[in-house]
Amino acid sequence: MTRTSSISLLTAFFCLSLAGCGKEAPKVKKSGEEDAPNAADNVKVELPPPPDFDEGKVPEKADDGAWSVYGLRKALDENVKQGEAGVEIEVRGFVQDIYEPPVCPEGEQCPPGKQPHVWITDKPDDKGKKRAMMVVNYAFTIPEYDVKRWEKVPSVMLAKGQQYTFKGKFKRFSDSGFADARGLLDFVAYKAKDPETGVESWVAPPGAAWHPLEILRQEEEQKALIEKVNKDAAKNRGK
Repeated sequence: MTRTSSISLLTAFFCLSLAGCGKEAPKVKKSGEEDAPNAADNVKVELPPPPDFDEGKVPEKADDGAWSVYGLRKALDENVKQGEAGVEIEVRGFVQDIYEPPVCPEGEQCPPGKQPHVWITDKPDDKGKKRAMMVVNYAFTIPEYDVKRWEKVPSVMLAKGQQYTFKGKFKRFSDSGFADARGLLDFVAYKAKDPETGVESWVAPPGAAWHPLEILRQEEEQKALIEKVNKDAAKNRGK
C-alpha cells in the first residue's frame, strides 16, 4: 500500500467518526441557552385584565329625582354644603349592613354601643365599605314614661338586602357625632307601606325631635304656655 492510499484511508475514517465531512460541526450551546425561549416556542404571556374604570358607576339620579350614593359623592363638596345648610334630599339604596352593638358578657362592664346606623349601596351585590354610605339617626330609645304615647306609631324597620328610599341631610358630620369624609346621610324619614292600607308614605323614627307626633306635642305645649301667660296677665290687670 502506497503512502497516498494510507492517508486517504485515515481521512475517510476521521470523517466517519465526525458523522460526515463537508458538514458544519454541531454548535455547542452556552449554559442556560437551551431554556431560553425563542420565537418558535410560541410562548403565551398572560397579563392581568385592565382596570374597570366604570366599576360602581350608576346614574346620578333616578327618574323620580332620588339620588344614588355615586351621584351624591360625585359632587361631594357641593352636596355636603347643601346638607349642612339644612337642605333635605332623597337617596335610594340597598341596605348592605346593619350595625349591631357587641354583646356584653353577664357581670362585666362594657362601653356603651354606638347609636343605630346602617350602610347602603347602589347595587345589591356591592361588597365592602368602599362604595357604601352610612345612614345614621334612624332609631331612638323611648323613655319608659313616654312609651305609651308611641305604642301605635310605626317604627323604622330596615332589612339587609332590601332597597329603600331615604330622606335626610347629606353631611360629613352628623348631629349625633358620626363622621365620614366621603359623606353620610343624617336620617329624617324613609318610604314604607302601611301594613293595613298598603299606602306608601314617609315614616320618621319614633322619639325623634322632628317626628310629627313630637312636633304636635311641642306645639300644644307652646300653646298652653301662651294661654297661661295671657291669663296671668289678664288677672294682674284686674287687680
